[in-house]
Amino acid sequence: MKKHFSLNKSCKLYAKALKYLPAGVNSNARLWRNPRFCYVGPGATASIFIKRAYGSHIWDVDDNEYVDYRLGFGPVILGHSYPAVEKAVIKQSQNNGTIYGMNSELELEVAEKFVRAVPCAETARFSSSGTEATLHAIRLARAYTNKKVILKFEGHYHGWQDYLLFSAHPPYTWPERKPYFHSAGVPKEIEKFILVERWNDFESIEKTVRAHHKEIAAIITEPIMGNSGGITPLPGYLKFLRELCDRYDILLIFDEVKTGFRIAFGGAQELYKVEPHIATYAKALGNGYVISAVTGERDIMNFFGVGPGKVTHSGTYNANPVSLAAANATLDELSNKIVYKHLQSYNKRLIDGIKKIGSEAGLPLQILGVSGMFQIFYDRRPIHNYVDLRNSIKEFYVKVQYELLREGVMIDADNQECIYTSYSHNEKDLKKTLDAFKNAIEKASKTEYHVTPFSQIAD
Repeated sequence: MKKHFSLNKSCKLYAKALKYLPAGVNSNARLWRNPRFCYVGPGATASIFIKRAYGSHIWDVDDNEYVDYRLGFGPVILGHSYPAVEKAVIKQSQNNGTIYGMNSELELEVAEKFVRAVPCAETARFSSSGTEATLHAIRLARAYTNKKVILKFEGHYHGWQDYLLFSAHPPYTWPERKPYFHSAGVPKEIEKFILVERWNDFESIEKTVRAHHKEIAAIITEPIMGNSGGITPLPGYLKFLRELCDRYDILLIFDEVKTGFRIAFGGAQELYKVEPHIATYAKALGNGYVISAVTGERDIMNFFGVGPGKVTHSGTYNANPVSLAAANATLDELSNKIVYKHLQSYNKRLIDGIKKIGSEAGLPLQILGVSGMFQIFYDRRPIHNYVDLRNSIKEFYVKVQYELLREGVMIDADNQECIYTSYSHNEKDLKKTLDAFKNAIEKASKTEYHVTPFSQIAD
């Protein structure tokens, strides 16, 4: 007998969380923007509270079990609590300590494997988060070029640091090329160091670079728009960016925090055969453990150091041995070709199955992205940049996502966040997911939804 679906405990815990945590969370991204199950105010809803996760599955505090396609926003490439990674972490923490504040041989071992895997990597520096990695990448670019301005793109998110927290998700009606502030507390003056362009627009980008190249230190880009539903580059686009940067003495930075080690062992660089000057990594590098990296060409990376003209890069938790143990084991697992073979096979069958279900239902459905990270859009018009997303039917997506939860399949409530898969997803998961999609689309097409006020659930 199928268990009754409820999220009451999550909603009640969220009510308690509001007393102790600002907005009830420790990351704004954890606010579950789905008013189907409980409403807490315009623009935000309660967070689902998780009890445990293993392999490809995750359980919430209401004892709902889901096939997990969020995977912590993408880091879990092998699976939750993956045995080889957990064994390495436990061995390190129980027998060899958790932090030294000094070098260890383990960081050399991981650095060597990392450099072998990443096409543009000649040396690397490790830190803790993707935000730290992108922050240090642009600082490095400014030091190397002796220029200050950074060019970024609409719909690209590079962490919560002040210098890049512009136009990640602006209103679709926002004026083109005008930086959009995403947070109070970011000084207005920083805007003069940012240029914003529309992705995949060859002509406009070249015009902007030609006009401002004497001030531009770097162009930073996600090689696939992982924060805008997996929009991929047009043919030749990434190569065009590299050639444009070389022509005007600008550094090209690939933010591979999401794509790195997820879509291929060598990330987007391997997939698209284009190498940036600098690249940033996090997420899948440690299968969910806290680690990130900045890497690139040796002469650029050598600006890190101590003394006049050098770039400061410090951090108590940088390259801590527990995170390194996780990364070391993760890289060993990912170096086995069978991992990506499985991911590609699983993703193809999952995507093909969803497309077939959508076609049979007569929906205007398209899927963006690549193996390992993709998203569903209910719109047949071409999507090549952030503004193109305005046409997709987001309300129907939310309905389907809610019905999937009820069926035991978890994708994100926001279709600008990708659907992710892991090495642990199996045949049983695939069948359950496709059956769930069929049921969810059918129910979402004919069900009227009534929002339950949050206050009624939380009492």
